[in-house]
Amino acid sequence: MAFDHTVDFLVIGTGAAGMSAALRAQSLGLDVLLVEASDKVGGSTAISGGVVWIPNNPQIASRGIPDSREDSIAYITHITKGEVPADRIEAYVDESVRMLDWLETNTSFKLDSLEEYSDYYAEAPGGKPGGRSMEPVPFDATQLGAEKFGELRRSHPQSQVMGKFGITAREAQGYIAPTFSGYVKLIGRFVQWALRWFKRRGMPRDTKLHAGNALIGRLFHTLLAKDIAYWLNSPARELLVEGGRVVGAVVEKDGTAMRVGARHGVLLAAGGFEHNQRWRDEYHSMGPSKCEWNAGNTFNVGQGIQMGMDVGGAVERMHDAWWTPVTRVPKSSQAWVLVVEKSLPGSIMVNAEGKRFTNEAAPYLDVVEGMYAGNAVPVCWMLFDAEYRRLYPVGPVAPGYAQPDHRISKRLSEGFFTRAPTIRGLAEKLGLDPAAVEATVERFNGFADKGEDPDFQRGSFAVDRYYADRRVTPNPSLRALTKGPFYAIPVFPGDLGTKGGLITDPSARVLDADGQPIAGLYAAGNTSSAVMGPSYPGAGGTIGPALCFGFLAAEAAARDVAVEQREAASA
Repeated sequence: MAFDHTVDFLVIGTGAAGMSAALRAQSLGLDVLLVEASDKVGGSTAISGGVVWIPNNPQIASRGIPDSREDSIAYITHITKGEVPADRIEAYVDESVRMLDWLETNTSFKLDSLEEYSDYYAEAPGGKPGGRSMEPVPFDATQLGAEKFGELRRSHPQSQVMGKFGITAREAQGYIAPTFSGYVKLIGRFVQWALRWFKRRGMPRDTKLHAGNALIGRLFHTLLAKDIAYWLNSPARELLVEGGRVVGAVVEKDGTAMRVGARHGVLLAAGGFEHNQRWRDEYHSMGPSKCEWNAGNTFNVGQGIQMGMDVGGAVERMHDAWWTPVTRVPKSSQAWVLVVEKSLPGSIMVNAEGKRFTNEAAPYLDVVEGMYAGNAVPVCWMLFDAEYRRLYPVGPVAPGYAQPDHRISKRLSEGFFTRAPTIRGLAEKLGLDPAAVEATVERFNGFADKGEDPDFQRGSFAVDRYYADRRVTPNPSLRALTKGPFYAIPVFPGDLGTKGGLITDPSARVLDADGQPIAGLYAAGNTSSAVMGPSYPGAGGTIGPALCFGFLAAEAAARDVAVEQREAASA
């Protein structure tokens, strides 16, 4: 077969999975090319929180939290409910630690274990109160240079303080509740941002990167240092097969179709299908599922999955996603993820009947599943009182003491917030049964005063309390809604990305309908079916496997050709 360009290993996608794979493949002596459909590197990882979930990682013991291989396997096995093969679970537990060690030794990659960020099901067998979720250490983007920094996808707006600068997950938890020490620290961060003015000259934005931008920035820095080739504006269109083996792909580089050969194979790491409405309508059968409710990369339309299916790759979990409740801010192109707001005391969510339907502070995947099961789709409402408004941020709106309602733009005061002096008046504005909403709030307030929620056990689990207000007692996630005026914002069943994708083995090889590997084809990240199955182990449960199975795909590609050649010779 004739090619316009040939490499050893072709990587489709430049998110965490693609970059991890490219770096590992290059270290093994392979000539690598990454291709990216958009004009920016980083995929959904770059606009994510950037946290990486790695059980039994090297830092967890130093944080005073005992962990083990056995506990890690027991935990994932329990929460995935038997829907994920044991060998994939074991591969992730074992190889993610090795992957982390290799990346931190051989690249600019650096993570910090978050000892207070609990597993999402810490009370389950093998669950831990913290330490498995790790965040990237902030990165100085001046190391990339202005031109390459401009090629890095921007952070999601909600990860930026007042649109100016980012903060770490560790810092974010400390800024949730307004305290004197929090004020001082935040002022200090503003001063640091101002002092970076000289560094920012000629740069596209603030040069101190956090969250997903820091993670991708660090990997991109090493990719550039090792002179690994990458093409932007170069979507892959189809895989090339010869003799039953994937040998390359057709890539549209700057509008010109090129046949790119790949001697050791192709890795599909092009994200999920969150921005493919046709597939959402076809596969998400539980109820309405909209592209505009997604907080991920708009270029993720399932092209990698489709290419794999076209050459016989089997798929699973296409009905599923990394669910999270979101809100929509008028005239904003991106959904706002309600990770923090839903857990803070002084708020509840109600469905079309004006009733609560779930533990609002639960893991975000569970909240959305509760929405679909509880008559809360396509929209429900988060209600909160004036005290909540005064103390906490709501979406892009700063706490009330810093930005009184009369100073909020008309876009937000009329198109985002719904406000009324009483609960009854608020319900009427929302088109809900006033008596039902009043009864719901009265019942919840009685629970809050006692610090217990017998209906949904809000605040009873470690994860419920992570983004709560520790000054509120006896339950930091519960406070009665008593002080008017009262507010509401719309809540939709959103997601961070889709879970369904190509079925792979523990080495990230794509499998066909008979469970056999397709020679030369690998998949990782959300292009592959999630190793976490129906669950979400903790913060970073998407990025950790993306990094790990991209890494393993590169190793498999480096050795599979030699194995195939030996088998052919012996035959």
